[in-house]
Amino acid sequence: MTFNGFIPVLTHRYPLDALLTPYVERYAPAALMSAAELRAAPGAPLPALPLMIDSGGYQALDAHATVVDTGAFAALHVPGQAPLTPLDVYDLQRSARAAVCFTLDFPAPATATTDERARRLHLGERNALWALSQIRPGTLYASVQPGQDLTAILAARPDGLALGGLAPHSADRDRIRHEIRTVRAQLPAGLPLHVFGLGHPDSIHAALTAGATTVDSSSPQRMAASGRAWTGEVIPDAAPHERLRLAVTNLLTALHADVPLALHPAWRPLTPRRSA
Repeated sequence: MTFNGFIPVLTHRYPLDALLTPYVERYAPAALMSAAELRAAPGAPLPALPLMIDSGGYQALDAHATVVDTGAFAALHVPGQAPLTPLDVYDLQRSARAAVCFTLDFPAPATATTDERARRLHLGERNALWALSQIRPGTLYASVQPGQDLTAILAARPDGLALGGLAPHSADRDRIRHEIRTVRAQLPAGLPLHVFGLGHPDSIHAALTAGATTVDSSSPQRMAASGRAWTGEVIPDAAPHERLRLAVTNLLTALHADVPLALHPAWRPLTPRRSA
């Protein structure tokens, strides 16, 4: 199964996500949830649309997280949580009947040493090769980082690739384009390329025009929680119903980010005001 364009991220942690879910179900082709979120809220209702379920490997960016080599694969240890292994991720993706699954990789925080970055890339590749050798719970994308050697992973015939590590550079659209084009140039024709964590409409536009198939983010809700819409509207001390309206506005803007935000028909300069 392949989707195109922006995929909103939903969690079970925030009331605004629950309020926005019906609009995601109506307007988006799919939603992305994290295996870590599913594990933290067992039995919670899932959105009534196809799900992309990532591994929760983004938690490796926690300064106190550690990556432990267990032999067959590597596990992520985050203080206060049970270790997360590729087997855990596999079981969660299968039980949620994920349409698209992602392997467990380990992005490195900016403070990591060169050796630790290399170790995490190696262990993330090992996890991907382990997952690709199993009976696949759904369409399976191998998670990779910028600059990673893709030879072994592509030889294992993933159903797609997922590129992480660009969220901290969301405002650097030239870098986004460069990294995506570098990966896209190595992929067989037609292989989907997902990019994690890009939500600003201009970043979405840069990613899609550079060769990404899909991108994901929870930015529509996070922007609305601060009382702001990408179309320029600002509501100081927004009430819950106003945050929901802003989140819907941001969701629709992200879903239609096939044009840069500055050229978006709803765009207007930032002017703080409260709606009537």
